[in-house]
This record gives sequence, C-alpha cells and structure tokens, in this order.
Amino acid sequence: MRNPSRSYIFCTSSRLPTDNAVKFNIWKSIDSVMPANLPPQYIEAEKEYRLAKNTPDKIKALEAMLTIIPKHKGTDKLRGQLRRKISKLKGEVRKKHVSSKKGQIYSIEKEGAAQVVLVGSANVGKSEILSRVTKASPEVADYPFTTRRPLAGMMRFENIQIQLVDTPPVAAGYTEPWVFSIMRNADGLLLVVNLHADPLEELESTFEALKKSKILPVGKMQDDKLNQGLVFKRTLILCNKSDLDGSYEVYEVLKDLYGEDFPVVSMSAKEGINLDEVKRHTFDMLDIIRVCTKVPGKPVDMDSPFVLKRGRTIQDLAERIHKDFVRKFRYAKIWGAEKYKGQMVHKDYVLRDGDIIEFHI
Repeated sequence: MRNPSRSYIFCTSSRLPTDNAVKFNIWKSIDSVMPANLPPQYIEAEKEYRLAKNTPDKIKALEAMLTIIPKHKGTDKLRGQLRRKISKLKGEVRKKHVSSKKGQIYSIEKEGAAQVVLVGSANVGKSEILSRVTKASPEVADYPFTTRRPLAGMMRFENIQIQLVDTPPVAAGYTEPWVFSIMRNADGLLLVVNLHADPLEELESTFEALKKSKILPVGKMQDDKLNQGLVFKRTLILCNKSDLDGSYEVYEVLKDLYGEDFPVVSMSAKEGINLDEVKRHTFDMLDIIRVCTKVPGKPVDMDSPFVLKRGRTIQDLAERIHKDFVRKFRYAKIWGAEKYKGQMVHKDYVLRDGDIIEFHI
C-alpha cells in the first residue's frame, strides 16, 4: 500500500548542470507514475537515457529499456512509448546524413545547458576563443578562413556546461546557408570583433549579413512574430585582442556606440584576459535559472540541477520532473534568497536562480 505522506525535495541552485540531468531517485519513489515491478536494471537504463549526451547513446539506452521491461498488459503503454521514441530518434539520425545537391549540410546537436554560436568576420579570433574556454582543438592560424565547418566544445561555467560552436566567417560576399541555419537553431550568439583591425566595419558587415538571412541580434529577447519573420537572437559582443596597444580606446568607442543595446566585453583569447567575464556574461545572456534535486535524508546535490528559462514556475518544474507529477503534489516549501526557510508556496510561484524546493504530495 502506498504511503500518502511522502514528500520530495527539489531545488534550484546557484549553479547549472552539465546536461540538465534528472535525479532518478524520484522515479524509484513515485511508484504510481510507472508500471509496478520494474527491475533495477530498467531504472539504470533509464538513467543512462536521461544522461545521454547524443542521439546514438539515447537510442542505445532506450533499446536496453525495451529489452529489460517485463512483457505483460501493465507495460503495454510504456513499451509503445519506448518504440515511438526509438523510431523518432533514428529518423533524426537519418536526416543528419542527408546532403543537399548544392553541397554538404552541417548541423550540431545541442548538448549541455544551452548552445551558443561564435559569429564574426575572418581573423577575429573565434577559433582561439573556442580553444581557450573549451577542450576543443580547432585549427588556429593568422590567415583567414581556417574554419570551414562547425566545431563544438563544452565551456564550463561553475557546475554547468554551455556548448560553444565555432562557424566559418560571415563574409561580405557568399556564406554557406547552413551557417545561418546553425545560428537560427542556437540559444544565443557571441559576436566577435578584432579590436586591432576595423571592428566598426566588422560589426556592421556582420549585422547586415545576419539581417539578410532574417536573423536579428538583440540585447533583450523579443517576440519573433512581431517583425515579419525575423528570428531574434540574444547576442553578446566580444571585443577580442584587448592585449594589443590602443585596444582600450577602441573598446571604449564600441561600448559607447553599442553598450545600450548589447553587453560588450573586452577580452584577449591569446593572453587569457577576462575569460571568466566571458563565461559569466554568456550565462547571463541566456536568461536561465538552475534547478537541482534532493531526496529526503540525503545531501543536496548541487552538481546536477535542472535548467529552466527565467520566469518559469513551480508547476513548470514539476512538469519537467514528469508530466504526471504535476497532478500529484499539493503544495511546495521553498528555501532561498529573501525568503523564509520552508515558506509554503503554490504552483504559480515564479522560481529564482538559487531556490530550494520541497514538494509535498
């Protein structure tokens, strides 16, 4: 017989997860969500699925779950859901191997808390930035157009991973359409300029190329539907090569011209100047909060929180845990900045970065 007095603790931490991982202890506790008598091997396979960072690993875990799950009437629905997920993911894999008649199409599967694309003209230092803040190893050279296809790496910010994608330069003439497709699919843009070249011309040239492709960089998010098909992308301007003589004065000019509309950060990838500022501003640009989970009687795990958009509520958090869970809990208690410890809140409470949530069902 189930115990109706169970309570579960979840929290939003001041740090983000590497991959939006879900705490699987809750699946062991909420036994009314899934069919009974699922073996421990199934729970482990499901955990592998939730933590998988790419599509092939997700398919492998789902197939393992389908093999392990007992076959009886009570699991018919769940087995059907697993088959549909496997079919959908395999279809996505097939699409990624399709090439257009005009040339190769590239795509980058999203990983981590968010995906951010490095954008800019030739020789601004995008590849060097990627190599300094991630473990990726792009080709870095003083001549232009060394980047000919996208390359991704994971940038660690506190306890989360943000995916950075380096792309070929946005040229004044022709740029492959797939470059702009990657930008449209991303969660944000890092627009890089070279302080020791002609950053004003670089910025305006890049803005014009993006606008022609229906991409509009913005400092604050807007409603895409209000502007004739334009896709708005949150953007941070990175002023690279700040270590060179005369760069500070140029940076001040750029900040005066663009600072009201965009965050503008001075940095040097080569010398490692202000890399932590780049990471912090990138996180702030994404406008997300960080959410972790805790099981009663165990320490808070601050290393694997959920990731939610700012403005999301406790109900949104419950739905992220499981679509059926939102119907089961009655109220929640909260710990966090500017709150009473254990203060009772309801489903419409707007979460903040750093909140600790305890659900009661």
